Amino acid sequence: MTDPLASTYRDVGLFGLLGLELTHSQDGSVTGRLVIDPRHRNRAGYVHGGVFCTMIDFAACAAGLHSEPGEAARYAVTLSLTTQFTKAVVDGVLRVEGRLVSAGRKSYTAEAHVYDDHGAIAAHGIGTFQWRPGSEPRSQMQT
Repeated sequence: MTDPLASTYRDVGLFGLLGLELTHSQDGSVTGRLVIDPRHRNRAGYVHGGVFCTMIDFAACAAGLHSEPGEAARYAVTLSLTTQFTKAVVDGVLRVEGRLVSAGRKSYTAEAHVYDDHGAIAAHGIGTFQWRPGSEPRSQMQT
């Protein structure tokens, strides 16, 4: 059985190539996961920083895009993203959590943390995102 939530990102471009999945979404927060395999590692054998950056961008952006089943999908673009790497990781499952920090009429700020199998933070970041037209918060949309 296919999980409709996970399929909203699983087969999309870079997320599909990496195997990054959305596992939980609610208004203002999301959770995702990635099972590490050889394609995620750099030449030294550690998960590449670009994988962490993509996970942070994915979760922070998605934190401002929740829609209920039957509602139209919402979209945004990344305006800025700052990341910090705190721990090298070789294998296992990475979990990412994104949380909305603040929101205006056209843009929002959100943060994300990537955790290893033991719950230690491997990377974290914060970004600013702009909603695409029609994707603004429901309270900001004109009827």
